[in-house]
Amino acid sequence: MSSEEFPIPISPSITLHTLLSAPSQSSDRPALLLLHFWGGSNRIYQPSISLLQARYPIIAPSLRGWGTSSAPADATAYRITDYAADIVALLLHLQMEHPTLLANGIVIAGHSMGGKLAQVLLSYKEVAPLVRGLVLIAPAPAGRFALPDDMREQQIHAYDSIESASFVVENVLLGKAESVSKAAKKELAEGMVAGSPGARAAWPEYGMAEDYERAVVESVEQYQRGRGQLKVLVIVGELDRVEEPGNVESRVAVALRNTGADVKMDRMTGVGHLVPLEAPETMASAITAFVESF
Repeated sequence: MSSEEFPIPISPSITLHTLLSAPSQSSDRPALLLLHFWGGSNRIYQPSISLLQARYPIIAPSLRGWGTSSAPADATAYRITDYAADIVALLLHLQMEHPTLLANGIVIAGHSMGGKLAQVLLSYKEVAPLVRGLVLIAPAPAGRFALPDDMREQQIHAYDSIESASFVVENVLLGKAESVSKAAKKELAEGMVAGSPGARAAWPEYGMAEDYERAVVESVEQYQRGRGQLKVLVIVGELDRVEEPGNVESRVAVALRNTGADVKMDRMTGVGHLVPLEAPETMASAITAFVESF
């Protein structure tokens, strides 16, 4: 079973290029909705998709401004709520055009910025009834996070050139520079630089600082009143310099546990921030075990 990318128009101005795949045999397993990190695209999940697509339907969009998806010229159009509105529209489109993909609900898997987006999506009435669990991979917290001014300025320009993006890949994002191939690192850097100016700047400029913590707490509590305990798998890389394991545990795992969610945390040895590329087999195994436990 192979995945195929489709340009899916979800509004008059936005088209999300989305990898879709369905197993050859029908089952009662949920679809995996895969949301990527700031600087990436759906391509980062390709190694994992090849391991998961025989068991689960796959929905993997490139978010606005990344990959080959549409890129609004408005520099303020890359808020988490803008990304969330796009995903809601994508799911509504799939319910109409590919209803079997969503017939058994979804597990939302979000990496880094995509992890913040995954948490926020639970607050949307169109999404919550579909959700059977969350997989948060090196996730950014739902609440506000502010960088020092000098670091913030560096991040805004981190993807301005192949040279700067390559430096970030090797020295910030990867746990060990040798953990992925030169070709994969080159593709990552090229994808970062190809992102729209608005998308490249948005996360450090204002996306990190957006505070949805209260909204997420309320949506999890509401979900559990109507659907039962929310199941969450949090995956972190032992060597992550971006979303350090201790911060993820305190600001994401503990915060969700305090709402009553059933949260499991999986620390991956020798892995940095780019879990889907550094440890696709281990990550796919962890996701499979989590989903099969429902």
